[in-house]
Amino acid sequence: MKIIYTPNLPWGAEPPAISGEKDYLSLSGNNWDDFGYRTTLNARIFFDGEAIDLDFSIKMLIDDVEYTREHLNNLCKEGWNGRFPIPDQKYVSVPTDIDFYKTIHSRLSSEEMSKFLALLGDAGYLVEVKKDKSSTRLTQLDIFNTSLLRGSGSNKCFQDGWRILEHQDSSIRDFKFRLNTQSGGVCDIPFSFESDLLPYDINVLIGPNGIGKSYCLRSLVEYWLQIDKGAPDQLSELGYDPFDHRPNISRLILVSYSPFEEFSLGLKKKDKVLDTSAYRYFGFRKKLKNGRIGISRGLPKLNASESLLDAIYEDHKYQEESWWINKFDTCLKVLKKAVGFDEIYLKLDSNQNLSALKKYIKDIKGSSYLILDSSLPAIVFKQELIDCCDMQSGAYFIKNKKLCDLSSGQLLFSYIVINVIGSIRENSLVVIDEPELFLHPTLEIEFLSLLKSVLKPFKSKAILATHSLSVVREVPSNCVHIFREGKDGFDVIPPPFETFGGSVQRISAYVFGDRSVSKPFDEWLEKQMAGGKQADTLIDQLGEEINEELMMRIHRISRRLNGS
Repeated sequence: MKIIYTPNLPWGAEPPAISGEKDYLSLSGNNWDDFGYRTTLNARIFFDGEAIDLDFSIKMLIDDVEYTREHLNNLCKEGWNGRFPIPDQKYVSVPTDIDFYKTIHSRLSSEEMSKFLALLGDAGYLVEVKKDKSSTRLTQLDIFNTSLLRGSGSNKCFQDGWRILEHQDSSIRDFKFRLNTQSGGVCDIPFSFESDLLPYDINVLIGPNGIGKSYCLRSLVEYWLQIDKGAPDQLSELGYDPFDHRPNISRLILVSYSPFEEFSLGLKKKDKVLDTSAYRYFGFRKKLKNGRIGISRGLPKLNASESLLDAIYEDHKYQEESWWINKFDTCLKVLKKAVGFDEIYLKLDSNQNLSALKKYIKDIKGSSYLILDSSLPAIVFKQELIDCCDMQSGAYFIKNKKLCDLSSGQLLFSYIVINVIGSIRENSLVVIDEPELFLHPTLEIEFLSLLKSVLKPFKSKAILATHSLSVVREVPSNCVHIFREGKDGFDVIPPPFETFGGSVQRISAYVFGDRSVSKPFDEWLEKQMAGGKQADTLIDQLGEEINEELMMRIHRISRRLNGS
């Protein structure tokens, strides 16, 4: 497979098809600036002369060169024909999307892929597989970390792209987050995601209100994305490294339906991040036209409508790729475990332009609805559906041709599943802040089960910040991180006992210190026992309005008050 660079194109131009070539990587110049370094090249893959629909770039470092496009253009001016390898140059490269390797691997033999990666100067392959010393030297330069590994996608590619060739697992691995606390200290949090037996797919942060769980999540997002306080220049100035190694995450999905959260709403130009799809936020907050941040209770519904269409049209886009996991089918399969329905509909504003979709349109109680189906992309463009659907009203679940009557909690619960699936890709990290805000205790466990069903096929992991003891009981102790204020100040500690399948009362006592907290019913009992009243007397007075635990409590209070 060949690699061909075309010089002197506008920096935003798509790399061209090359006449007479069949299987090749077409490159052209880009002037994207990573803190003074310009290493980005536009890229397109062709097989059998047809372009593969994959959105990615190549970051390339040439020894002693800070502006790759300019250098390659000059080489072509001096007589180079643009065909790799670059003559008399040492170089390494990193793609910006792990799907690049999956696409190549599905079409080339292992030997062919090895030759191609060597020709491209793939940094992960040359360092980890070939053990090439000169390539290793280039990856240790500041420009490599500042520019080539600036984006989360390229970081993931460097760590795990070569593993696809070697048939090794590329799932999210354990990492230690060094939290720069609000009080100015540093606290290590070891996130555990690797286990041969126990379910380490979800880590939990638990502790009292105001202790810093949401702050930790917000810090984790900013440091991993390298934005705001996690920007490279900020970290360099502080001399602070937030991770023992940068997590091998391909995408981070943040879900928070608290009215007080302050998470980033999305990546912006000022963040200087090339891949703006690396992060997705789902909550009630949105940026208004005047630049301010507003609250919209209808945002989850709009997001769910968009996510369903995203899933369907992404499935169509990648349907020929053997590595693709069908998102819409996954969504139906997961949701049907919790909501009994036959089909999912979107409500129509107008069906005047949808005559070709007549069989997908149903009337219910005087309103028109569109049945969502995986065959829609072959019939209508996505934007046409968006224009005709009432996207603000969200998804409708239909059972026996009738609308399902779901509670607000069930709907929000369903929308979270839809939004996560619509945004997820392999090796994503799903971060959810206080899911119990909208779930009753039974739904908390059901939500955890559904979340696991979403994570598994996409080899993804999750971190939850919660107060829910029921959630903690479903998670092994190595994945539980207790936030608390001790004698020596703020700390994050593991539980000293196994939480997986453990006692809720024991977990509660350790996490929230229940034994030291005076409860209203204790105060009431003490007032009743005041004046020397005997335990048996109060028990007789209560009659049937008492249980065994309360009887034992009355006797304990009686012994304490009477000194016996």
